[in-house]
Amino acid sequence: MNTVFLFPDMFRNHIENSRLKQPEDYENYDPNEYPHFHVFMSIHLANTIDVFSLKENANTIADIPEGEIRNVTIQDLIDKGVYFASGDLV
Repeated sequence: MNTVFLFPDMFRNHIENSRLKQPEDYENYDPNEYPHFHVFMSIHLANTIDVFSLKENANTIADIPEGEIRNVTIQDLIDKGVYFASGDLV
């Protein structure tokens, strides 16, 4: 099911049991302390997403090595299996 989440906390129930290191406060966090979470939020927040792929996407991003996460590109994420939704919202 495709949707758009406009507030970071809307992701909490979908990714809380993932391997992604998450801050207590989804709104106010240090991107340097949570770089994987920051990448996750940057690519999902206010974009069309498939809610059923969020946990898998979080796990895929969590598995990216520390040395790569700050330089990852959208194409890198796609190549690693991150799913980006497209099409109409239903």
